[in-house]
Amino acid sequence: MKIAAAVLIFLTVVSYICQALNVKCVQGDDGTAAAQECSSPKFNNCYQPKFNLYTGLSSGSYGCGECLSSDLLGNRCESCKASSFKACNTPKETGYNFTCYDWEWNLGDEKFVKKETKTVCQTLKETPKVCNIPTSQANVLTKILNKGCGPCEDVEKTFGSCRECHPIACDSAISSATTHAVKITAFQVPVLLLAIVYSFGHKRF
Repeated sequence: MKIAAAVLIFLTVVSYICQALNVKCVQGDDGTAAAQECSSPKFNNCYQPKFNLYTGLSSGSYGCGECLSSDLLGNRCESCKASSFKACNTPKETGYNFTCYDWEWNLGDEKFVKKETKTVCQTLKETPKVCNIPTSQANVLTKILNKGCGPCEDVEKTFGSCRECHPIACDSAISSATTHAVKITAFQVPVLLLAIVYSFGHKRF
């Protein structure tokens, strides 16, 4: 009984201390400052700029409390449950940037063509480095996500209109496909010319 009473008293004291202490949050514009106690015990959460995969860190600041409604709607902010011992809104560890090709539908050719400028994809440390590219099954309704960065949309992958590849593998596949197309065209030109000449001569004689 004495032990149980002692434990109960200890937990009560700890709970009181925790309630008496203000929570800690990282505060400031860039997240480099050390965590500090919030100015009021009414704060239970911390907020920070949201890191959106492949497009990067949103503009915004770090502080105590909840995100503004406008920032939540704009997908620019996220909040976390605060503690009086450790800040929960420390900047997330980012990974290495990589690049993927963006694509657009060509109405004249009725197919996707890659854009000249590649997209810089920004990631967190554990984010897989992958690009999504259209296949020969793609059509005008096919969605290429995040300007080519990241995985395919599930439905496009199911339909076979999009495939995923590592950035280096994607570049090799695209380059190989382009080279193959050029070789076929170069081979076909003299064949087509001979066919035209033969057809023209056959009609005359």
